[in-house]
Amino acid sequence: MTAALTWKGQRARFCPVRPPVLVVARQSTTLLGLAQAVLKFGYQIVTAYPDPVELERAERVGPALVLLRPPAEPEARKRCLDLIKARFRDRGLPVMACVANAQEEAETRAVLGKIPVLVGSPLQLNDLYLRMHEMFDLAKRKELRIRADLAVAHREPGIYTEDFYHYDTIRSLSLGGCFIETQTPYTVGTPIEMVFCVGSGSKSLSLKGKVCRNGKGDSGAETGMGVQYDPLPDRERDILESFLMSHLGTLDLPAKL
Repeated sequence: MTAALTWKGQRARFCPVRPPVLVVARQSTTLLGLAQAVLKFGYQIVTAYPDPVELERAERVGPALVLLRPPAEPEARKRCLDLIKARFRDRGLPVMACVANAQEEAETRAVLGKIPVLVGSPLQLNDLYLRMHEMFDLAKRKELRIRADLAVAHREPGIYTEDFYHYDTIRSLSLGGCFIETQTPYTVGTPIEMVFCVGSGSKSLSLKGKVCRNGKGDSGAETGMGVQYDPLPDRERDILESFLMSHLGTLDLPAKL
């Protein structure tokens, strides 16, 4: 059985649970890097060089999205974009491009129209995640979120003695907040202080935030409270982002589209 995907009024066919994504790149290192990222996001992938024969083969797989890294050389880039336009874009398939600079972005959009484009090198995986989920109507979150199993000490500031904390478990984690499994959640709007360790316990994070919801976690298996962080200091953000990027294989994605 297959399911259907709606993208700007158009419907594409794909395999159950995750749509196949066609990754097109000229350099093998780029192709493998994009493929690895897409795999970690939980999608099936097909890879191809921007060659007519390979693209014809890839088209028969029926991808739901083309993730493109155009060649750096202008002539090769123009040939690649023309191939993608004729074989995929003109047939209504969504295309997303990753380019290195503003010139490549302009040339890509001149041929392929108003498609989502990520500009910059190296590619920011969080941006790729967000754009892919926007295209698949899954943009329910603003940040990468992973499943977690981290001990956390937490308390309401100013209520307890300096060394008193409650101890529970973080079950999901992102750059914007976390979900703490607990049988005694604070009421919504309560300020909260948290201390937990990431990276094999070697890096301690002390964060502040507020409770934004109570109830079940995203998996439906845990009861607790969702916490939204206050703006993160640079050090804490860098540590947390590094930890999240090293655990992309546990991305907390929806079970199905």
